[in-house]
Order: sequence, then structure tokens, then C-alpha cells
Amino acid sequence: MSFLIRLARQWIAGETSGEAIASAKKKNSAGFGAIINYLGEHVMDKTEAQENVEENIRLLTALEKEKVNASISIKLTQLGLLIDKRLCLSNVEKIAGFASSKNIFLWIDMENSPYTEDTIDIYLDVFNKFGNSGIAIQANLKRSENDVKKIAAEGGIIRLVKGAYSEKKHIAFLRRSEVTKNFSKLMGYLFYKSAFFAVATHDEQLINEAIEVNKVHKKRLEFQMLMGVREELKRQLVSKGFNVVDYIPYGKSWLPYTTRRLSERKRNILLIMRSIFDI
Repeated sequence: MSFLIRLARQWIAGETSGEAIASAKKKNSAGFGAIINYLGEHVMDKTEAQENVEENIRLLTALEKEKVNASISIKLTQLGLLIDKRLCLSNVEKIAGFASSKNIFLWIDMENSPYTEDTIDIYLDVFNKFGNSGIAIQANLKRSENDVKKIAAEGGIIRLVKGAYSEKKHIAFLRRSEVTKNFSKLMGYLFYKSAFFAVATHDEQLINEAIEVNKVHKKRLEFQMLMGVREELKRQLVSKGFNVVDYIPYGKSWLPYTTRRLSERKRNILLIMRSIFDI
């Protein structure tokens, strides 16, 4: 448990939005942007889903009031996707509409593969209605090339990630080299088709590749990494003038979040060691 607590302190701001906002402000003062995420997923109760909507509304209100340079990120199973897709869409629209009124960007996180299709559907509905939002796409999934093309064709905004969930080999690339290769391929497509996208990885090879390619394309680009991970690399990128954004989770669900991340993929262990020792 002591190891988990230490890990949580690296990756998670605390249990309250105030702690997350304090972390974001600290990052802002060092030249970083922030994405704040209220932890929680797999909700099966409508009342709980509604409470999660209200928490995100309170978070957005506080971000505007305190003038924090931050967006927020949400997970759809936290907002009722497992109960009813229409309920989830309604809840997301409440958050997206409020975020839009405050001129705060909204990211939709991607969860594991059973929810990919519904997540993209809801994102595109919300994006076409409100704009000012983006979605995470996972390079480990074989379907992601088509998803990227579909979203880009509608003008959507993508946060490209490798993917943290354990998936079956018939739908996903399992070797690290394969995931990296697909990430590079999808990133190359986005350089041609998107005015703005996020490279969300701690892989220095891919980050350097993005920097080199963007010397030609000159797109609006930002690098996103988890709170507490690769801090020296982040500082180096900021010192060179690149946009770097910290993903800052908070909430009482820190223990299941941490233990699930530990159990899902073996290579998360390397990420954990980096987060503690910054290797």
C-alpha cells in the first residue's frame, strides 16, 4: 500500500478539485498547460452519473473564476454510458455546453475497446454541436486508422495516445514496436489533415519525430504527458518553446485507478519507475 500511495502522489493531485487546480496553477507558473480529470468510471447508477456531471460543472466554474490555463477531460462510462447511450450523450452535452460557454476546452478520454464506437459517436455529436472539444485515439487499436480518418474528415481534434488498456490481438497491436509504428503512421496522417492535434506520449523518439516533421508542416501542436512523468523532458520541451500540457487527475477513486493501471499492461511498470525516479 505504501508503494501505491507514493505512486498516487506522483500521478494524482489529490482528492479534491482544489488540489488539482493548485497543481495546474503551479504548472502554469512553470510554462505548462494542464488537463484536469475527475477520476471515476464504470458507473451503473443514474444518480452517481448526475453527481459526476455536477462535479465537472463545478470544476469548470472554478477554472474560469481562478483564471487557470487548463482544459478538462472526461470518461464516458463515468457519465452513464453503461446505463444508456442517450443518457450519456445528454450528460456530455451539459458539460460540453457549459465548457463552451466558459471558453474552456473539453477532451473526451478513450476507454477500452468495447466503448470505442460509442465514444466516437458521442464525441462527433458533441463536436458538431459545440466545437471546442477533442478525443483521445489509441494507436494500439487496429481500427484507429479508420477512426482517425473519419474524425479528421469532420474537422475533429485528436489526442493521439499509445493506449493503456489490455486488448486481444485480433483487434490490437500487442508488440511495443508495432504500436510505435502505428502511432508514427497516424501522426503522419494528422500532420497532413489536421490543423491542430496533441501528441500524448512519453516516448522521446516519437516526440522528436513530431518536432522534426513539424518543421515542414508548421501545425499547431502540443505535447501531453501524465502528471509526475518525465518531468525533465517536459522542462526541456518548454525551454525550447513547445506547448507542453500536464494531465492532472484527482478524486477519491485514486486507488482503483492506480491498481487498474498497474494490472492492465506490463509496460506500465516502466512508466511507473520513470514517474518515481524520472529516468
